[in-house]
Amino acid sequence: MNWRRRVLEIVDVVGMAGVRLFFCVTRLGRVSTVKRSLWTGTPVINMAINARAERLLGVESRSLVDHAYFITDEFDYNLSRLMKFKPLALVLPYLVLIWAAIRFQRFHFYCDRGILRSNTPLTFHPQELRLLQGLGKEIYFWTYGADVRTQQRTRALGEFHCCFDCPEPGEGCTCNDDRGHQNYERISAAATAVFAMGDMLEYTPGSRNDIFFWPVDLNRDSGRRYTPCYPGPDSNRPIRIVHAPNHRHFKGTRYLLAAVENLKLEGFEIDLQLVERVPNREALEIYRSADIIFDQCLIGFHGYFANEAMAMGKPVMTYIRRPEHYLLASDECPLINADASQVESTLRSLLNDRRRLHDLGIAGRKYIEKHHTLDAFAGRLRLAYSQIGGQSNGHSNTERIAA
Repeated sequence: MNWRRRVLEIVDVVGMAGVRLFFCVTRLGRVSTVKRSLWTGTPVINMAINARAERLLGVESRSLVDHAYFITDEFDYNLSRLMKFKPLALVLPYLVLIWAAIRFQRFHFYCDRGILRSNTPLTFHPQELRLLQGLGKEIYFWTYGADVRTQQRTRALGEFHCCFDCPEPGEGCTCNDDRGHQNYERISAAATAVFAMGDMLEYTPGSRNDIFFWPVDLNRDSGRRYTPCYPGPDSNRPIRIVHAPNHRHFKGTRYLLAAVENLKLEGFEIDLQLVERVPNREALEIYRSADIIFDQCLIGFHGYFANEAMAMGKPVMTYIRRPEHYLLASDECPLINADASQVESTLRSLLNDRRRLHDLGIAGRKYIEKHHTLDAFAGRLRLAYSQIGGQSNGHSNTERIAA
């Protein structure tokens, strides 16, 4: 066995023993009422946004990460700098877990990790889960895609899917079917609730799928961040298509590139811009200049990027496998649905219809204003808490005592 892995396993055993001993001796961490809530684990962009939405319910809700991607670092607690010191990085997660378990009564995680990192990649640390469950915490799991997608189930979804062009199985997603199934069985058995949406619901039996948890904070930066900029209906400049792939093989970037090349040969004037490894704030400024936003054509569900683009008044082209099941108010959603085989023909129909692009941009902004604001998400969250038995306002009818 690799000596580094062995050292980490020893640290994990000792660390968890120390955490458990602390709570056995102090008897701290019990839940009575939910006053504070923590969103933590994988540093997905909407984590901090969802925490802000939960604060609208009267809960002191915060976000915490131990590292951040280039996209954003706008979290309440960001431990990235501290984690650069290797000796401290070994013990800090266990200290943070103690602090969090004392301070917070409700926890929100994604399915692939919590405060601690599991020795098995892309799985939730089983002892962290047992500790929080034993302390009577409310534990909610959310999905972002890669944390639940497994290969066998994905390939069964249809012709186009997330595995279609994947060059590195097991690197970007949970992938392994046995590991993914065991991880989900463990967390769903311990969770207060599991929330999924879009194609993610295909991997999460028993999950609640009506929360739609990618809200857009339209008031951010005094409303300037998502000020709508609709495509000009009478513009004479080349149509500008903006695509932010990050992972080209998952998003179907090669199909877009081929389609644009063919359409240019037909005489269409197209300005294609790819946005890669650019922080969210900078990317939004580039999106603002787009006439068409291309999200993806393989996965079968849109990303958070699509909601941001609609908020800015942009028509969004993406592939939604089952719109009536995957989308909130699908009959009102103006997303342009196209899989990999339809990219070129769909673009061709849009390039000569600037009025339609303008109208789709307006419809997208209205859709976000109605269904995907912080207030709208907070309302759905409040309803879910009331139906599940969670507490949205700090008041409880019963007291949970730590095991």
